[in-house]
Amino acid sequence: MKKYVAFGLTLETELDFTDILQESTAETDVQITETVIYDQANRPTRVHRRGVQARFGRTATTLLLNWPGIATFQVSSGNKITYQNQGTDKGTLRLFLLSEIFGLLLYQRGIFLLHGSAVKVGTTASVFVGVPGAGKSTTAAAFGQVGHTVLTDDLVAIQLINNRPFVIPAFAQYKIWRNTVDGLKLDESKLEPSFEGATKFLVTQPLADFPNSPIPLQRITLLYPPKARRPDEPIKPLRSPVELLKHFPLPVQLLTGDFLQTHFRDSLAIAQYAAIYQQKRPNGFDALNLFVKSYSDRYLA
Repeated sequence: MKKYVAFGLTLETELDFTDILQESTAETDVQITETVIYDQANRPTRVHRRGVQARFGRTATTLLLNWPGIATFQVSSGNKITYQNQGTDKGTLRLFLLSEIFGLLLYQRGIFLLHGSAVKVGTTASVFVGVPGAGKSTTAAAFGQVGHTVLTDDLVAIQLINNRPFVIPAFAQYKIWRNTVDGLKLDESKLEPSFEGATKFLVTQPLADFPNSPIPLQRITLLYPPKARRPDEPIKPLRSPVELLKHFPLPVQLLTGDFLQTHFRDSLAIAQYAAIYQQKRPNGFDALNLFVKSYSDRYLA
């Protein structure tokens, strides 16, 4: 068993995360083991990976996600993940573990979650969320291309510390689409193929330089397509719970009474210290590069 760091937590597992996660000697926060899982996950979700729809289940103490033909995962008490491999490869298992499965674990630990990307600009973090195809990952990759750290390209974890919002860095690897590789003129020979298919690639940032401590949240940007009929404007704090709930990354079956109350309270706390904007994404890669430069100049000043 080896220990690694992801989302600021130390994982102990037999799965090999070398060159993806930093190794750790700290006390174990999360145990990951393979076993036979008997509980059923049979409720359809909106969660898809590799074109396979995940199915959800829960018991009094656990949450389950099953991708038929790939694997079933069970998450318990915010500190234990078990999985049953249904015949897939280890790379795919790692990919699924570090996406929605880790999201379930963070949900159990009371962390505020968004489906989006986050980058470190100077000493603060900026988050980009939006509907599929809005440009979240491409925007993050454009920041990464000019030297900013991409904190996550999929699951954004926000922790409130003394009621102030901080982004928890995920891990040093992020995924980009083929059109992003071409549009940003990235060197494909330096990229790895993603286990999600031939249209995605993996970018691995230097492990030694990747931060593990929470980073103050500066801004959340809600991205919309260039032709969207929405003005570029700030979101009023009282609108933040509704707007941010639209970007919850996990099965909607988790949106229950107690969680919604906590979400409303935490959204208002986030809006108190971080700016929340809605804007149309830059139309084309030249415009995106100009946006990244202007944004960087503003928050590095």
